[in-house]
Amino acid sequence: MFSISARKFFRRDANILRRLKARRQTQRKRWATRVRFAKGDRDLEHLDTFHRAIRPYLCLAQVFGLMPLANIRSSDPQVLQFRVCSAGFFCTALFLLLGSFKTWHVAMSLFEVGFTAKNMVVLIFFTSNMITCLNFVSFARRWTRIIVPWTCLDIMMLFPPYVQSKYTLRYKLRILGFCLGCLALVEHCLFYASRYYNYRMHILHCRPIGTQASFDSFMHTEFGDIFGVVHFKIFYVLFTLIFTGCFNFIWNFMDLFIMMISLGLAQRFQQFGARVSALMGRYVPDALWSDIRQDHIRLCELIELVDNNLANIILVSCLNNMYFICNQLLSIFTKLRYPINYIYFWYSLLFLLGRTTSVFLCASRIHDASLLPLQAVHMVPSEYWTEEVQRFMQQLSSEFVGLSGHRLFYLTRRSFFGLMATLITYEFMLLQLDAKNRKMALPDLCA
Repeated sequence: MFSISARKFFRRDANILRRLKARRQTQRKRWATRVRFAKGDRDLEHLDTFHRAIRPYLCLAQVFGLMPLANIRSSDPQVLQFRVCSAGFFCTALFLLLGSFKTWHVAMSLFEVGFTAKNMVVLIFFTSNMITCLNFVSFARRWTRIIVPWTCLDIMMLFPPYVQSKYTLRYKLRILGFCLGCLALVEHCLFYASRYYNYRMHILHCRPIGTQASFDSFMHTEFGDIFGVVHFKIFYVLFTLIFTGCFNFIWNFMDLFIMMISLGLAQRFQQFGARVSALMGRYVPDALWSDIRQDHIRLCELIELVDNNLANIILVSCLNNMYFICNQLLSIFTKLRYPINYIYFWYSLLFLLGRTTSVFLCASRIHDASLLPLQAVHMVPSEYWTEEVQRFMQQLSSEFVGLSGHRLFYLTRRSFFGLMATLITYEFMLLQLDAKNRKMALPDLCA
């Protein structure tokens, strides 16, 4: 009796497996047809893929020495290649060469005068940007292995049964890039305005009467390491301003890139959650649950692939933001000479806090969206509860979905509040260590 029922059970399972296999084969053919349909450049241009949305920013990043990829303007991600003999890699190599010289000169200058908590910020700024550039070079080598399966998944989720979002990825990334770019440009201009005002007051009070605060003299003061090697000409002045602007661009693009990656992944998880939520309260056959579970596996595999390759950039970004927030707080709580100095440091601090908050909030949307299907699965009636549903629920609840810094921490809201608590603790320690300096008067302007 037992053997007969067992044979019937296994025969039924075999039939189910055959039907699932046939259904998956049919679905693969449908996806392959969609990929072939969208493979032409003209068709890919009309699809809301992540490659299409982020492509303008990758083109801009190449100008500043990041993401050295060939064929970056192509609509087909399969033709992207990391080439040493390319214009993008030339810009990267030039920046690394000149950046190494600049960082070495700053380090030698600090060795002569001695290291302090305040003057080390310049060395850490240049060093962290050099490390970030190298991380992006390493990331660019693996970009094709990431963006090709990502584009295939995008194409799959741009058709029913998935529902499109109200705003396209291209629109979201355009708004994000424009806002962050404008805020970063204001911060960069305020930095030079503060430096120029300090220089002008020094000329006015400490130089002989009649000495003019010229632009040439200011450039020699700010970039003496560069104009000590080359002659002062308009070409070298423009090149110097662009070169120093590269460091500021890299400093901001690192966080912007993480936010863009996060928005691209979060949108797909939100679409997946919306598809599962639409099935709430309805009878769903096991074959459909199996298809849904396979799509979830593909999403998890994609985010794991991205996380493994993006971990270095995330780790450097968080450490970099923590340090500079502490430094800006320390600068604000010390005496400054002019109002423009307070304006710059306060704006820079608020910009840093806003940028760091945006990174965590954008990345936390991935984890939040990954939890959306759980509610729908919990609402499945007991009479419809099957082994396939149980397997899908275990998959949803057992796997943590999100970006991380080498699994040391995850970019979630909880981690963000932990980071803020750590920053407050560190700041109190720095203020206690710097208590004597804050009581001292400002140093002589002409010293």
